[in-house]
Amino acid sequence: MNQIVSIPHDWSEIEVQVREAIIAMASILQNFGPQDNGATVTAFFGLPVEIAGRGWMSVEEIEGIDFTRHGLYRHARAAWCYAYQLEGWENFTVEYFHEIACGLLSGGYALTDSEGEPTGLDFRNDMPLRRVFETAYARWDWTKNGSDLTVRQLSLLSSMAEATVRSSLSKEGFKLEPPKTVNPDNSSHTLSANDAVQWLSRRRGFIQNAAGSSPERYRMAIRETLADLSIPFPTVVKRISDLAGLSEVNGPKVDRQWYAGLVDGRAVAPDLEALVALADAFDVPRADFAARGVRHLLELESS
Repeated sequence: MNQIVSIPHDWSEIEVQVREAIIAMASILQNFGPQDNGATVTAFFGLPVEIAGRGWMSVEEIEGIDFTRHGLYRHARAAWCYAYQLEGWENFTVEYFHEIACGLLSGGYALTDSEGEPTGLDFRNDMPLRRVFETAYARWDWTKNGSDLTVRQLSLLSSMAEATVRSSLSKEGFKLEPPKTVNPDNSSHTLSANDAVQWLSRRRGFIQNAAGSSPERYRMAIRETLADLSIPFPTVVKRISDLAGLSEVNGPKVDRQWYAGLVDGRAVAPDLEALVALADAFDVPRADFAARGVRHLLELESS
């Protein structure tokens, strides 16, 4: 599905926070690193400065620094392109994923400067730089590793507030699983990777993977949805239809009024031939789909 979606953070905004983080790291090195008459900071910046720090350096000193020399800059650029699937997204590798996860998102770079002023990486401040790294991490882990997504990650990928994500999931009948940890917070509840395929694809703020999702991923999501007996059958049919990309034009060859009644949860006739036709259109086992459908419709008749 082609779409034009505004990215949450421009590169200019991220670049500023990268520069500030690099300067913050230099201030730490100058105050708490080797006392070598500034040699360490000079090597770090590529030029001498009298006092390292955002509030101490002159415009000329800051403009004289080649920030692109730094690994942080390279990681941020790769993460920004991958997070929002911009040109260069394909340069994001498993090495970037690992270094971001184990280093940059785990306190491996300056969270504050030497005076305690936060950088864009500080987990206590929801700043754009950290959000970009988290978004890239979430997209990779979900796309490449098939990992479930937390509410926080769904929020980042959909450009929606966490409360709105929860409300949407509940309204649409998606089930969040509690984490297997002691004293979990609400943001750590997860949505299955396959359910995330469907939920995210219907969000206006979600940026699709540039390479697209593999047909196998959608097939798995369809089979998993059908197998989940906790989902009401009409909801199953609606979700599978969306995942299969069916519409009124290319939809299943069944009576439209009957189909509309089925997905609306009305007590339509348990038409076995129509249910089999739906199963074929959705590419799911006929017996499994028809059995669920007949059971659902017979229960409606008897209620």
